[in-house]
Formats: sequence, structure tokens, C-alpha cells
Amino acid sequence: MARATAAILLTAAGPAPALGMEAPHAPQEVTVETLDGGRILVRNSAPPRGGGPEEWRLVEELRLGQADGTGPEVFGDVHDVAVDERGNIYVLDVGSKEVRVFDRDGRHLRNMARGGEGPGEVRYRDWASGQALVFQPPNRLWIGDGRQQLSFDSLGNELSRAGGFLVGGQLPPRSKIVAADDQGFVYQEVRVSDRTRSGDETTSHSRTYGVRLPVYPEHPSPFVPRDSVLLDSRISTNTMQSRSESGGRITRGGIVRVSIPRRAWAFAGGETVWAANRAAHRFHEITFVGDTVRTIELGDAPQPPPDDSDESEFEPLIAGLSVSPEGWLWVLRFPDDPDNPGDHRVWDLFDNCGRYRGDVSSSVGIATVRFGGQMVDPIDFGAGGVIHGIARDALGLSYVLRLRLESAAGMRPTREVCPF
Repeated sequence: MARATAAILLTAAGPAPALGMEAPHAPQEVTVETLDGGRILVRNSAPPRGGGPEEWRLVEELRLGQADGTGPEVFGDVHDVAVDERGNIYVLDVGSKEVRVFDRDGRHLRNMARGGEGPGEVRYRDWASGQALVFQPPNRLWIGDGRQQLSFDSLGNELSRAGGFLVGGQLPPRSKIVAADDQGFVYQEVRVSDRTRSGDETTSHSRTYGVRLPVYPEHPSPFVPRDSVLLDSRISTNTMQSRSESGGRITRGGIVRVSIPRRAWAFAGGETVWAANRAAHRFHEITFVGDTVRTIELGDAPQPPPDDSDESEFEPLIAGLSVSPEGWLWVLRFPDDPDNPGDHRVWDLFDNCGRYRGDVSSSVGIATVRFGGQMVDPIDFGAGGVIHGIARDALGLSYVLRLRLESAAGMRPTREVCPF
């Protein structure tokens, strides 16, 4: 694609430090181009040896949970955490089959959304269900797992309930609310699958869409609307083979081959979603009609192999993407050993303009990458660099942590005025 305009900036990726504050590292080179069609391309040079342009740290502010006792701070199996505008913390404890609510200082307020089939109750499933919490201002908490979506007010009164649905002849898709905004929209991941069979081989093709839906009084529309974008496409094959023969009877078994997850994405809480191939530091901001409006690159981002290439050629660099209310992009690096929950978590940070601001690591066990890199424990990203995440100790006991992102000079992330 031809370049329409180009600008080259040398920047320290932030305002000049105040007197007595530590200056940032070496300036970061940023190249900004406007391509034909209006897409903005932001290229960041590779970070210098010793770190990025700024030094960041995660400071622990609050820890909820305890190993002994019978109080509400003893959790069973925490799957997700959400925070409302007042700082109240909602803890989805699947082990105890309820949501526990604490104020911003950690004092227990109430329990809600208990397990059951009645009004105000939730059908809790096993660990594989992927149940999640999402708070939507001003006063709605969503709970869902791909087969059901419920919403409650902050006191635990049920507001809406919706189940799964069919799409013309295909398998029932799984739709889960994963983000919401204060403009009345929720953002769903909708997975649709179909199968074909040829001889002894069955091929399943699953596609994941990102969907932007207005919230109606009853529940979100159960149909894939025009505001949707394809995020991922994966193929699995099951080949039946003879395994043994005994007394004239043949026992058959299947060899299953599933393509590994190649995409990562995050909803920005507006009219766009961020998406990336996990094998390259190249991030695309896409509208819900499929237009790419901005691309951010870090260093010499390699071209990932095509999706139908040999799996052995695919080496993920990215475990997940998240977007803060300030528009900062948090890029979780793929760990050296995804099966080792003790590995430190490291994020690369980009501000709302797309400039690389450095990296930050956490030695506490939040954002654990599980099941070979296919799942990351969720984090609630709040304003001002405040995040809430789930940690587990060596015995598997769950804790909820609140951490604060700040620079070495004590600065917090803010929405920057972009010079381009």
C-alpha cells in the first residue's frame, strides 16, 4: 500500500520529568505514516538494551483472601473479578457458587448470584465453563459462561437473563460478554462451528466473532448483528483409525489434531477492537465493519507464517492483549514455560497514541497462562493504571490482588495528547 504522508518523531514517550524526578531512558524513535485509505501506521524502534524508554513497576495495594477460617475472605476457586465505579470488588467464586462483594478497602459487603435455577441464581458449571464477570456503568453486573448471560444490579437483583441460540443449521454458538462501556453497549465473543465428514475424517471449523451490541431492557439481541468482525478461525480434524481387533470385533479410536490459537484480541470499549497474530509485535485496531484504522509495530516485526502452515513453525510471542480506560495497550508476553505458573508476567506498554512506553513485570501470580497458552487468567483494568487480578498459591488457594502501575518517577498512565 502506498504511503500518503509520513512523519518521523524522536520522543521520550512522555512529558519532561519534574524537578527531582528520574529522567526516562534513551528516547524512543517513533515513525508515523498515513497510508492510502487513511490507516495510521505507528512504528516504534526496538527497545534499547536494558529496557524501554521508561521504567515501570506494579505496586501491590490490596490483597483479598486467606487460607484458614470460614469467613467470606476464604475463597474456593476464583474465576474472575470485576470492579465498579465506586471501587467495589466483585469476586466470582465458582468453588463456592456465588459472587462475593467487597468495598475498595476489602471489607465484605454481601454475597449475590448464588448457585441455583431460580430468580437471581446462576447455573454454575465446572472449571472448563469459562464463566466471567463484567461490570457495566452505571449499575449492571454481567455474569456469563457462553451458554447463559445474566445481569444483576449492585445489590444482587436480577435484571436480565438470556441463553444460547442457533444460527441456521450450524452448531449452537457460544456467546459470552467480555466487555461493556458506559454508552449502553456490550461486547461479545461469539463462536460458531460447523463440521464436515469425508470417509474416516471429520473436520470442525470454528470461527470467533467480536460483536458490539446495544443492551435492551430484557437482554442483548440473540442474533449476530452488523457490528461484528471475524477475530479468529481454527480447524480441528478427527481421523478414525483401527486400534485393536479381538474376537472379530474392531475397536476404533480417533487421532485429533487441533490448530493452536494464533490470534489475540481485546475490546477497547468503543467502536474498535485490537487484534494481533501472536507470533509478531504488530497490533491492528479494527472497526466492527472490518476496517483497519491503525497499526502499531515494535521493532522489526516479522511476518508470521500463514495460518495453514506447519504448526512447528509457529512460535508465539504474545499471550494476550488488554486495553485500559486511558486507551493504553497492555501486551502480555508469552512465557518461556507456559506450564510453569511461577514464571514472572511481563507486559509491553503502548500509550493511546501507539508509542512504546516500556515494559513492566509482576512476580505475583496474576495473568497466569494456562493449558499450553490457550487461556490467561482474567484481569480487570481500571483507570489510572489500577488492575485487579487473581493469584493462586502453591496449594491452589485463590487470592484477589489490586496492583497500581506507576513509573519509577511516580507517574501514572494518562490519556496523552497525540502529536500526530
